[in-house]
Amino acid sequence: MRDFEEQAFYNKRTREEYGDALIGEYMKDFWDWYSDNLETAPAVDGDGMMTCLSSFGSRKTKNIARRGIAGYYRARGKFPDFQKPKNFTEMTLLNSIVAPLPTVIPADKLNVGNYIPQHRRDFVRPAKVFRSFSSAEELNFDGLAPGSYFLKANHGSAQAERITLPMTPAELESLREKTEFWLSKPYGLKSSQWWYRLIERKVFVEEDLCRVAGEPIPDFRFHCINGQVALLQLDLGLGSDERNNPIFDGDLNYMPHDFLRDNLGEVELPKNAELARDVAKEIAAPFPYVRVDIYVRDSEMILGELTFLPNSGRRKILSDEINDHLCSFWNPMPQVVGIAA
Repeated sequence: MRDFEEQAFYNKRTREEYGDALIGEYMKDFWDWYSDNLETAPAVDGDGMMTCLSSFGSRKTKNIARRGIAGYYRARGKFPDFQKPKNFTEMTLLNSIVAPLPTVIPADKLNVGNYIPQHRRDFVRPAKVFRSFSSAEELNFDGLAPGSYFLKANHGSAQAERITLPMTPAELESLREKTEFWLSKPYGLKSSQWWYRLIERKVFVEEDLCRVAGEPIPDFRFHCINGQVALLQLDLGLGSDERNNPIFDGDLNYMPHDFLRDNLGEVELPKNAELARDVAKEIAAPFPYVRVDIYVRDSEMILGELTFLPNSGRRKILSDEINDHLCSFWNPMPQVVGIAA
């Protein structure tokens, strides 16, 4: 790919000094760079793969890219450097705009089981889904056993609620109102997460994986870059004051640094952590970058979701050591890819 030479100008202009006045100019130069590189870019089969551009066309893709880039600029105070990216967030942001994805969208929570390799399905599974609905009016739990479940939307993040059955008519009506809100618009409209717009929106009833209600199970978040497991971000105690995010390298060695949240100290990994890592690596093989979330419960492993732009591509890595470690896996850096006719 040719260099995006104009960035030498923008990278010296901070938002604090210049406000948002240069976003339009930056986007024009970015689009010229992207268009030039498409002329010589490798192409993948359009029958099973898609890009933002092949899915939405030039005008909408420009708008999607602008929202991702402007969101980064406003959050970080400077433009992303796509010529010589120096941080993990810049890399994932660029990847989100230019990289292809399968047309069976892996970010759809109802599709995630399709990406478990066949020979691994005795060891890892998706969470059990009991029912799915296309509208709030369809929401109905008749016949489901009493107990705790999760109601989730399949097309975004932070759209989940633990429910207890049976529920009162008033509780059901309140849940329908929330469900209607989840389904009312695609997720990620203010970012470059274009794939969420293509997901057929549904809500679904999923098993509650907690042995004890309200006690979250360990979430193993494997950040995979160019076919390698670069980092394990272990998320413990979600929703509690003791939330801990210890991190480990691809060989599962503890790293005493902060990543996106506080690392409060090393914990002992379960015996099947290596197997979970190997499964994540196989799932991640087709993608330049993906975060593979696997829940570990006793001897069970449950694939949670596949995430392609954590935190909308805006949060700063808290440790320079971890940022350098992650960037070392971006070789090659995110590449412009076309779709074959």
